[in-house]
Amino acid sequence: MNAVLRDKVFMRLLSPDGHELPVLAHLTYDPRDPYAVTVGFTHAGFVYAEWRLDRDMLRDGMAHAVGEGDVRMWPVLNGTREELRIELLHTAVFTVWVPSLRRFLERTYHEIPEGQERLEELDAFLAELLAAG
Repeated sequence: MNAVLRDKVFMRLLSPDGHELPVLAHLTYDPRDPYAVTVGFTHAGFVYAEWRLDRDMLRDGMAHAVGEGDVRMWPVLNGTREELRIELLHTAVFTVWVPSLRRFLERTYHEIPEGQERLEELDAFLAELLAAG
């Protein structure tokens, strides 16, 4: 069994009036759900929101704009600081420093390389369904 990976990163919530609020985000990668990274937004020990984001989308969003609908991501250069902007539900926009996100994602791809993702419960269900004829 592969290990669940966890890390903390600081993100910034951008308000419509231009203010920025620092937010501590907890990143979790569970190999049982190999396509997703869970981002938990916390304050004072309480989880205010959790989002499951597509792992490949996070990686690709650091290079070019991706997504549509409820989740969109795109790279920005803030001075010399490489950031990823993540827009959720057309209202909340977060930024995260690309090197810290990249380090975490590299660990996930080391744990489960792209193309080797497996959903064990789904695979077992399909095998059972096919065996039943």
